[in-house]
Amino acid sequence: MKKKTIFFILILLIYITLMMFFIFFSQKTHANRSLTKFNIVIDPISKDHFVNEEIIKDILFHKTEKIEKKIGQLCILEMENKLNNYHFIKKSEVFLNVDGTLNIEILQKEPILRIKNGDREYYLTKDAEDLELSSFYSSNVILAKGYFSKKEKKFLANLVKFIVNDDLLKNQIISIKKNNINEFILIPKIGNHNIILGNIKDFKNKLNKLKAFYKQYLNKIDINQYKSIDLQYKDQVVAKKR
Repeated sequence: MKKKTIFFILILLIYITLMMFFIFFSQKTHANRSLTKFNIVIDPISKDHFVNEEIIKDILFHKTEKIEKKIGQLCILEMENKLNNYHFIKKSEVFLNVDGTLNIEILQKEPILRIKNGDREYYLTKDAEDLELSSFYSSNVILAKGYFSKKEKKFLANLVKFIVNDDLLKNQIISIKKNNINEFILIPKIGNHNIILGNIKDFKNKLNKLKAFYKQYLNKIDINQYKSIDLQYKDQVVAKKR
């Protein structure tokens, strides 16, 4: 019985040693493989990006014309940190497949509004975060003019989300501005009038009133006769003629 136990332990030790050798040999072989294949996924999917494959490879490999890297030379954590520090990237995930493919998944920041305040221009993201302009791509978003506080930017982001998700408003509202008495004004595509929103906090009810007004009157009146459409009054829309 004792001999059997010793024999079993000896076999087990030999097995563990062989397994460790094969694992070490496999890892070393894998680490010495050249990196030749990339799989880069950028979200959200669109035909234009602030981030593309060329930029991603430039961030990770510093404009190397021919990327000659061994898999063992790659540090996944360092690569993710580099990508996450790029201002147009919200989050990244990097991982290797067993065949040596380097997978890079990118979640890019989404501008929802372009803000112009004097000489300064920048984007506002869906998360109400400031985002600098890109040197090679301009996003087709609503323009807002004026100085906006951090709190106002949160309302602005929600206001624009409401507009772009509405079939009527997204084709009608092209610009937003704040005047010197802190009134928010919308500029329409059709009609030479201003839409006075006033306080931005209660924008949903006001925009629903505007939609009802447009649906009832837009095809029945000459909208160019009006100077302004005021949404500040409770349960009514005040349209002022020129």
